[in-house]
Amino acid sequence: MKHLPFGLRTLKTAISITVALIIVQLYSDNPDAMFYAALGALVAMETTLDRSIRQSITQLLSVLFGTVVGYLVLYLFHASIPAWVIGLGILILILLCNMLKFPYTITLSCIVFLSACMYNSHSKDLLGDAALRMANTTVGLATAMLVNIAIRPYNNKGRILSLLKKIRKQVPKDLESIVVYERFPNLQPSVELLRSIERELSLYHAQRFFHRKHDEEALLGGCLQLAQRMVQELEAICGMDCLGDLASDNLERMDALMLRLPRDGILNRKCTRRDTIVMNYHLDKLLTAHSYLGELMESCE
Repeated sequence: MKHLPFGLRTLKTAISITVALIIVQLYSDNPDAMFYAALGALVAMETTLDRSIRQSITQLLSVLFGTVVGYLVLYLFHASIPAWVIGLGILILILLCNMLKFPYTITLSCIVFLSACMYNSHSKDLLGDAALRMANTTVGLATAMLVNIAIRPYNNKGRILSLLKKIRKQVPKDLESIVVYERFPNLQPSVELLRSIERELSLYHAQRFFHRKHDEEALLGGCLQLAQRMVQELEAICGMDCLGDLASDNLERMDALMLRLPRDGILNRKCTRRDTIVMNYHLDKLLTAHSYLGELMESCE
């Protein structure tokens, strides 16, 4: 959806909230009910279904904690709730969330608690209101997850392959810089690319239920390992005190990559036979990983 000024997730969020509100309006015209349904849909719309489920659990726990403490306060003090009681309720909520190892529910729990105390203080059915709050939130959460599944589930395979192409293109340039010209390249961009690929693969794994070919994840994981091997071998070459001479087979392979190599070979390089053996060992591993990565990526496309 490149022709739109917003992403697909933005559109799905708007659709989720709209559908959730329509569902709630079928059985209630209470603004409080619509608010919790919309809030549920908003929070649950995440990039992947896995993240949506985690956010849904977080919100349900938050609404549960905030509602329970709010119900107890309203039951004890009814319409006249002193300010110090609300402050004490907030303190209890924070301690409760921390004790139960759910610190990420604190903010929303406090918001639900304040909403319950301030907008339901004159209610005659506190328990019913609490149950409806949970039910309306669940409607919003369920709607967002169904929309997330139904409308083009997130697939970042193209993004992963694009990053792999970048690192496969970058490593030979860095290799040319160090092996041919003895200029130590900045390897941080390659390291950042590896991290980006790892993050994208994590997202891809979270969407494994929607993969048409389940073996593709293993192939993409293999591509990452080959990319990591290239960078590791390049780091090993950069860490050598003295570089060696290029072996003829490695010279031919680098030449096939269209790297700018001196026709007369590398001149005036003072090195030992050991340096030559070590450098060409790492170079062979790097070039082999580079070649296999290209083949594996072709099978993924």
